[in-house]
Amino acid sequence: MPCRVVVSFPEGARPGGRVGSSAGAELLSPTAEGAPSALPHAEGSSSEGKPLALPQAEGSSSEGKPLALPQAEGSSPLLVDDAAIEAAVPAQGTLGLDTEFMRTDTFFPIPALYQIASEHGIALVDGQADASFDSLARAMTDPTRLKVMHSLSEDLEVIDCHLGVLPQHVIDTQLAHAFVTPEYGVGYAALVERHLGIALAKHSTRSNWLRRPLSPEQLSYAREDVEYLLPVWERVGAELERLGRLDWAMEEMARLLVRRPPPEEHYRSVSGARRLSRRQLAILRSLITWREREARRRDMPRAHLARDDALFGLALNEHRSPSLDALPKGLRRRYGKALLQTHARGREDPSPPPRLPEPLSRRQGELATALRNFAKACAERLGMAPELLARRRDMESCVLHWREHGDLPPWFGAWRESLLGDEFRRRLGGLPT
Repeated sequence: MPCRVVVSFPEGARPGGRVGSSAGAELLSPTAEGAPSALPHAEGSSSEGKPLALPQAEGSSSEGKPLALPQAEGSSPLLVDDAAIEAAVPAQGTLGLDTEFMRTDTFFPIPALYQIASEHGIALVDGQADASFDSLARAMTDPTRLKVMHSLSEDLEVIDCHLGVLPQHVIDTQLAHAFVTPEYGVGYAALVERHLGIALAKHSTRSNWLRRPLSPEQLSYAREDVEYLLPVWERVGAELERLGRLDWAMEEMARLLVRRPPPEEHYRSVSGARRLSRRQLAILRSLITWREREARRRDMPRAHLARDDALFGLALNEHRSPSLDALPKGLRRRYGKALLQTHARGREDPSPPPRLPEPLSRRQGELATALRNFAKACAERLGMAPELLARRRDMESCVLHWREHGDLPPWFGAWRESLLGDEFRRRLGGLPT
């Protein structure tokens, strides 16, 4: 089922737009075991507003000024056809990339704008244009071209849904910055000020990016969002190289560039699912899968269709058809029959899923804390953000995976192994499996 993009255009807006071939796959699962959390849009600025003293990348401005990225004289502010888009996306070289989108009462993000920075200039591509966007999709998936983005989790979802591709060879400046300083989740404006000494003007965070024409303020904001991405990456990338951590950052990016589990696996993230029997899990899986597919089909937020707690309550009744009296009236009226049928399919499922791993015991929780303290001390010694090595959820994942499989989880990777592997194995070695 293709991703659906449904737009209510205001007066003066121009309809159109490609719907990608992706089945609306989502990215960066915050709940699957060992999967990464999306980097937060944390505030944070230096106490004195001064840029970090990082090495100068060869060829960059000595004053930290951005690359000259002019708009071609007489050109339209937005690119709306394939020929213009292809001309604006150079065949080679690093790209800076950002997106603007809307999502208030839909399941899928509605693409509004792609901002692309290259050595040739800044291009603003209309995400609602009547175009194939093939040249943009090719650039996204070119493994030889670096794409520089900032706090990219939502942008990746837009690209995946609209273009049907998952970008390759990508770096997130927010993540990269965390490998060279103790700061995690630093916002774009703060990052520009730290590395380039440039204070960006404040803009409203609420804007209708689907309205056409965009206002001068919106166009200025859209350009500014990518204007400094490449100069910032020059500085941060040079420091990663100097510290020998560029491979670390790229490996961590590969960990982030994964899609969320399919609808059939979403039940695992529901609060309380670890307490359920196999038959109750089969019912919950049936109900959550129905909700995921229906939300996609109707392009509406999950919670507008049915909340987790309502479906969890139905799954507790594993022996007979449940009463729907406790459900919201609107849910009963619209979906009562579908819910009962879906519940019955779960009760009769010949292959119920295995029970989910039990929560950590008290001793195992203490072990996870000890691992976290060691990882945090390691990060502090290296001058990098502790969140990269010592997130509590990651430490609990290490203990759970060792308990079930006698080894560290696959996401642990080579760079963490080089810093933590021996000590983690020593401490986890006494844990019964």
